[in-house]
Amino acid sequence: MAPSPAPWPIALARIEGALPFLDDDLAASLALATLRRLWRVHVRDFTFENIGIEHDPGLESAELMRSWYGEERRDMLSWISRRGPPPLACAARIALKAKGVSESFTSSFDPADRALERLDALLPAADPLAALAEWIHQLREDETPFLEGGSEFVEFEGHVFSRFAPRGAAWAASLAAALRPQLFGLGAAPLALAGLAPRGLFKEILESPLPSLLSTAIGSAAAAVSSDLSAMRQALHRRDLKLRGLYASSHAPHVWQLISALGPLTRAELARALEVTPRTASLAVVALESANLVRLRPADKVILSACG
Repeated sequence: MAPSPAPWPIALARIEGALPFLDDDLAASLALATLRRLWRVHVRDFTFENIGIEHDPGLESAELMRSWYGEERRDMLSWISRRGPPPLACAARIALKAKGVSESFTSSFDPADRALERLDALLPAADPLAALAEWIHQLREDETPFLEGGSEFVEFEGHVFSRFAPRGAAWAASLAAALRPQLFGLGAAPLALAGLAPRGLFKEILESPLPSLLSTAIGSAAAAVSSDLSAMRQALHRRDLKLRGLYASSHAPHVWQLISALGPLTRAELARALEVTPRTASLAVVALESANLVRLRPADKVILSACG
C-alpha cells in the first residue's frame, strides 16, 4: 500500500527546509519548471474565448512553450514578470525572450491584479489557511453573479454574462495565490504553489467545507513543487554526469537546463533565450544529442528531452 501523503504543513516545512540549500542553477531550474506548471493550471482554469470548452491538460495547448494560445501566454508571462517574486519574474522574462515577444500591457489580467491586492492586504498571516479562507470568501462575494454551477449564462444588472467567462474569479485567484509563497513563510522563493484556488472553490454550492477544500489544494500544490524540485535535481545531476567532458565555453549545459525545466524548444527559441547565434544553439543541441539527453521531433523540429 502506498504511503499517505504528508499533511500540507509538513510538506511545506520540507520545502522550506530545502530552500537554503538550492544553488543558483537549481533555483533557476525550479523557477522555470514552476512557470511551466503554472501554465498547465492556467489552461485548465481559464476559459479561452476562442474555444470556450473544458481543456484536457494533456493536450499540446497545456505545454507552455508549444501552446497555440500565444497571446494568452504572452499576457500571463508579462503579468508574472511584473507581479511575481524576482526568481519567477526572471523566468517569465526568459520565456518571453525565447518566444521573441515583448511584454504586453492589456486589461485582461485586471481580475488577477484585484485578487492579488486583496491577498496582499491579508499578509503577513499567522494562520495561512484562515487567511486563504477569508480571501476566497471575499472573492466569492465579489463574484457572486459569476459563480459556477447553473445555467451557462446569467443575468446581472440588466446584462447577460457567461458563467465561465474569463472575468470569473477562479483563474485569477489561482495565479494570485501562486505568486505569494510568503503566505506560507517561504519568502520570495523560486517557486509558485500552482492550483491553490481551483475552480471548485467558486461553485455556487461547495462540495465540502472551504477549509477542507483549501487543505486539499495546498497539499496538492506542495506535492507538485516537491515533484518539480526532485525532477530538476535529477536533470542537473544528469547534466553534470553526461556533459562533464565538454569545454567550459559550451552552451550545452544551459540549453539542457532550459529544455529540462521550461519544456520543448526550437533552436531559434534557444538562441533567443541565451542570446547566442542560431549556429551556437545548434552546436549545443548536437552535443546534447550525442549525450543522449535530447531528441529532435521531426514533424516540427522541436528539441525534446530524451529522459522521459
